[in-house]
Amino acid sequence: MTYYVIVNHVMVILYGKDAVNGWNEILKIEGHLVSGMRKESGVNNMFEKAHVSLATCLTFIIKNFWLFRYVIIPSELYMEFDAYYYPLRDMNCTYELNQPALISLNVTRFILLTINAFEICRIMSLIILMFISVLNLMESILSTLMHDSGRCLVSMARINGGTTTHLELQLAMNALAPFQELGTFFLILMGLVVFVVSNFVTVKLYDSMPFPVYSFFLSISVVVTKIVNLTLPLAHGLLDVSTELKRRWGALMVGEGNKLELKCGRRRIKGMKPFCLWAGFGGSKLFRLNKETKVQYFEQVFSATVTILLSTSEGLAG
Repeated sequence: MTYYVIVNHVMVILYGKDAVNGWNEILKIEGHLVSGMRKESGVNNMFEKAHVSLATCLTFIIKNFWLFRYVIIPSELYMEFDAYYYPLRDMNCTYELNQPALISLNVTRFILLTINAFEICRIMSLIILMFISVLNLMESILSTLMHDSGRCLVSMARINGGTTTHLELQLAMNALAPFQELGTFFLILMGLVVFVVSNFVTVKLYDSMPFPVYSFFLSISVVVTKIVNLTLPLAHGLLDVSTELKRRWGALMVGEGNKLELKCGRRRIKGMKPFCLWAGFGGSKLFRLNKETKVQYFEQVFSATVTILLSTSEGLAG
């Protein structure tokens, strides 16, 4: 967890400025496009329901991360799985430290754990909320374009405006992409580890620890599940909507209008790339977030959890 926070701080230092610029551009696009469409009652109701549901999920995540920072420290001290316990134990065994030295070292250990816990919860909640908010903004923009493309009569000007907006969204996302790709990669990686450990503790150690500590691991499993179910469908939904938009706009490029204008429009739409998100590291795109990502993620979690449970049971039996 500490390593993940360090990575996030480095990520903010290296890519934070570009991420803010990309965020502002996406927010500007959403403001110009969606504000006009919300004047229609049907679209307004659709957005209100989506934002109410999103606000509920974000509030749930924020409250849990606020509580986690007060539960992580007692849990680490009780379970003795923090990074400072074993060095202190070895130092005590080797040098036979006196009582004042042990107290001083343990106080230092507690202070470092407190700083780490608050920083971990702060940076993780910030990154998660930022990703979810960006996904929601992009989903709002593409949903508006989708609604507009479903009209019976769509003028060439509106189609050109839609394709321009789609291109502007992709350009804005290019500035945010390094931050998003690296953050997504480590978020999935660390989420996988934390999810597996929490599941193991929830299933295996339910009768071996105090209820507050046990409930902490149980709540982590719930929160990670909530975050995965909220982010991954939004991410691959952007690809689906973008692909459908390209199909609809291409189907509208028919009729008795200006042949040259229609031909140019068809070529422009043909060259339009569907919008998709990636996870990567160091500028390398490792895998795309699509429909299979969520299934594969939970398959890996289930497989790793079962493997650990079986190996632990065999070890205890042996």
